[in-house]
Amino acid sequence: MSIRLSFRELEWKKLVIKSELEKRMSHESIVKAVADHHAKREPRPCGLTIHPGVGCNLQCVYCYVEDMGFNFRSIKPYGLEGNELAYSLLNNPNFFPTIYGTYLAFGSVTEPFHPIVIKKTLTYLITVDNWLGNPCQVSTKFHVDDDIVLKLASLRRATINPLITIVTIKRSKTLEPYAPSPELRLETIRSLRKRGLKPMIFLRPLIPGVNDDEIEDIISLGKEAGAYGVVIGGLRVTIKIMERMKKSNFDVKEIEKRMLAVPRGNRQVSVLIDDLKDKAIEVAREKGLTPFKSACCANTYNLMLQRNLRVPCPSLCFLRGFCTDCPVNCININVKVDEEDVIYAVNKIFKLKPREVDIGKFRIYLYLEGISKSKLRKLNRGLRTLESVFRKDVKVIPE
Repeated sequence: MSIRLSFRELEWKKLVIKSELEKRMSHESIVKAVADHHAKREPRPCGLTIHPGVGCNLQCVYCYVEDMGFNFRSIKPYGLEGNELAYSLLNNPNFFPTIYGTYLAFGSVTEPFHPIVIKKTLTYLITVDNWLGNPCQVSTKFHVDDDIVLKLASLRRATINPLITIVTIKRSKTLEPYAPSPELRLETIRSLRKRGLKPMIFLRPLIPGVNDDEIEDIISLGKEAGAYGVVIGGLRVTIKIMERMKKSNFDVKEIEKRMLAVPRGNRQVSVLIDDLKDKAIEVAREKGLTPFKSACCANTYNLMLQRNLRVPCPSLCFLRGFCTDCPVNCININVKVDEEDVIYAVNKIFKLKPREVDIGKFRIYLYLEGISKSKLRKLNRGLRTLESVFRKDVKVIPE
């Protein structure tokens, strides 16, 4: 199959929505929105992160929120109102609206369905639905009541991909001391599925020597509850995380053996768990769930399930070793882009005009004159934006 994607079309829709939104906002709200970090933030591989709250008081042992400078004992709603968030995003040069635009990820530094911030989360999701129409992924450990599920199911443009975090069944009171029980989270999966949403398990982090013996149980229970897939995530540790693990009487020898570096300060260090991910992928397939190594792939699959829409993953997982051959089959989708549109986009983002543009099935080569190595490094941010729009790897050939 083939689809056509256009930078200019997304930019035009962005400008139209921004103009309409401005008519409904006060000058103070506009100034506040433009100054907010959502107007500047770069997308993560999972998408551009949305913060309906700041901090989290669940105090999960493996969490690195505290190391990122956020409160680990309290949680409060974010300061922007709904329209202010939308306007802030529309001022972000890395963001584009519509279902073909930027993925939005709720839940990176807070718990979006915590009672203290759930009203703000719903406000933001409804605003995205009314104005922007982007695919939204929401990760949670909370039990979501049926009235909230009904509100999520009523959204028509903002396609919701619910990720229900379950990393342990038998050690939840130790690993996640203040989080709702795994049984309540499984009930959330049942409720979401009943209302037509496509819930998935968020099996992150996999912790060697701690929860790797529960992989099959978690996936089996998730399948029974009605999950469609499972996102399998890695582990990053810090000094504080390791201290909490030891204080909770977990054996951390296997973690230490697999660390790629020694944690220092607030630095997050990745732990090598490829073998555990492979095991989880194998189990998921045996149980009839679609496995993913990356959260953006789950969002891409959700678009197919909800809208019967096949669009390649904007993080290009199918080109970068993260693809698990899900039914979207990104690698066999032919994305058509116009050379003139690519030239326009490069000029718009970099204020440069390529001497030549070579567009292939998976890659776009930009031949730019007079580009030094230092300037080339500065282009990386814009290149990621181009890649997410065109769903192709973009390479600069300096001349």
